[in-house]
Amino acid sequence: MLLARSTKRGSISRFQRLQRQFFPLLASAFLDHMNRHPITNALAALVVSTLAACAGRAGVSASGSGAAVNPRSTSAAISAADLRVRLTALAHDSMMGRMTGEAGSHVATAYIASEFQRLGLEPAGENGTYFQTVPFFRLSADSARINVDGMALRPGDDFLPASLRAAPRPMDRATVVFGGYAGDTLSWPTAAELAGRVVVLTLAPNASGVRTRVRAGAIASHPRLARAAAVAIAQLDLFGAEQVSSLRAGTLVNDTARTTSAPPLLFVTPAAADRLLGAPASTLRPGATGRAVTGSLAASVSALPYPARNVVAVLRGRDPLVNGQYVSLSAHSDHVGFDRSPVDHDSLRAFNRVVRPMGADSPPRAATAEESARVQSILDSLRRVRPPRPDSIRNGADDDGSGTVSLLEIAEAMAARPGRPRRSILFVSHTAEEVGLVGSRWFTDHPTVPRDSIVAEIDQDMIGRGNADDAPGGGPAYLEVVGARRLSTQFGDLLEAASARQASPFLFNYSFDAPGHPQQYYCRADHFSYARYGIPSVSLSRGLHLDYHQVTDEAEYIDYDVLARVSRLVMDAMLSVAELDRPVALDKPRGNPLEPCRQ
Repeated sequence: MLLARSTKRGSISRFQRLQRQFFPLLASAFLDHMNRHPITNALAALVVSTLAACAGRAGVSASGSGAAVNPRSTSAAISAADLRVRLTALAHDSMMGRMTGEAGSHVATAYIASEFQRLGLEPAGENGTYFQTVPFFRLSADSARINVDGMALRPGDDFLPASLRAAPRPMDRATVVFGGYAGDTLSWPTAAELAGRVVVLTLAPNASGVRTRVRAGAIASHPRLARAAAVAIAQLDLFGAEQVSSLRAGTLVNDTARTTSAPPLLFVTPAAADRLLGAPASTLRPGATGRAVTGSLAASVSALPYPARNVVAVLRGRDPLVNGQYVSLSAHSDHVGFDRSPVDHDSLRAFNRVVRPMGADSPPRAATAEESARVQSILDSLRRVRPPRPDSIRNGADDDGSGTVSLLEIAEAMAARPGRPRRSILFVSHTAEEVGLVGSRWFTDHPTVPRDSIVAEIDQDMIGRGNADDAPGGGPAYLEVVGARRLSTQFGDLLEAASARQASPFLFNYSFDAPGHPQQYYCRADHFSYARYGIPSVSLSRGLHLDYHQVTDEAEYIDYDVLARVSRLVMDAMLSVAELDRPVALDKPRGNPLEPCRQ
């Protein structure tokens, strides 16, 4: 695929090269101006089309995918061409990675709202608008300090705060204690033995001796750790530069999430863990005490430049008896921003193709000699076509630009249909998915329509890739389905039937939906915020790939034909649910909605 895509651009003129050099500066200056001087939503919406069109003529996209676009030049029918037009704009470099609370995200949400308005959808946010503000602030730990028996650990090299949602707890010569393996809670010391101490947890290697990262947030919230002074998990060495950069930038915190119920969470390297313990962790048993720690994890609090906001709209159903009920469709508009230090786009992509096939979800490691030769072979072929291309913007074309533009295409297609469905369709563009499903959790905790009126929910996240060169088992029919039958067998059956009606049906991959699956996808997508309230919900995805959370997740690598097919499937499924005589039946015991995420 790399070779095929490398031939898309020929030589460019000197004038075009100048445009490519200066347009990013112009875009950055504009966004900096926005940070200091807020603008209206209407004007912000125009930026999507104006900047993307100018950039397309200048050809500034690092991947060479810039093209003159106008997001409003779309037709009623769902089409690959329309999806390409929308996504080229939404995932453009000028959007600066759409980080929650930043200018690019503000422009993106304004564009989504302007499209809802253009299509004639009812505003369903707050105060008669399309927006629901999600209260946020940023916690920064630049001044975090940890001293072990008088010797300082180095922030960024030895440790980084992973979560500052808890109020800081004093570490005045607090004793370090070895808690054991992060995933083996049964072997941990008691809550009383861990109270007031800095608990170090390590990772158990698998049969091949490989350590795998754990979901640290779920571990730190375990009741046995509730009274610990801090929790340090030895997995900092398994993070790539993208995660380390994000941790250094600080933590975005929803106003209601700041709590004292969980201790501060740190990521440390194995070497730092051994320093804290005073001995190699591999030689210790759970409960062994280590050295004394003094320091501060106090955080500074600052407001975000722009409000984080969900965008909510309704296509009102035709039947007055049931149009107060809603079938919800969602996707998240935010992504993870940009890096301060650019990398060569093609070198990174060649390396990930060979060494990190799941992008940020693949553990960072050095290439073997054989892998290095393969990477170099790919890169040599690209260098014969073009020079290095510095890139620093995490465009988020697939994550989740693909789901967002699908949501808009479906909204346009349904608004243009001659007849409305019986029930109403609720379109929700969530913010802050990338910082812990916060936008969807806020919406379901503070719904702008009655919560019990939402009869089903379909969430789309990363639906633009998934072919054979993206993931094992991938192909044109590949679709990951998570949660479809967790609460309602009928809901899952309706999705299967909708797929069967398509000209090219999908083959549903349910493997990630297995309770206790190590990836915990059921708990990692926005649909879960609805499922925890007993709403039949499903997450649709075409899976991870080498560009996941990388600067290389760009619009040129999307399969727009398959993206259009997923969109048609989702619209068909929504219509079948909306036309039912009765809401889908809840026939599965709900139990504790958080239990699947603790298995």
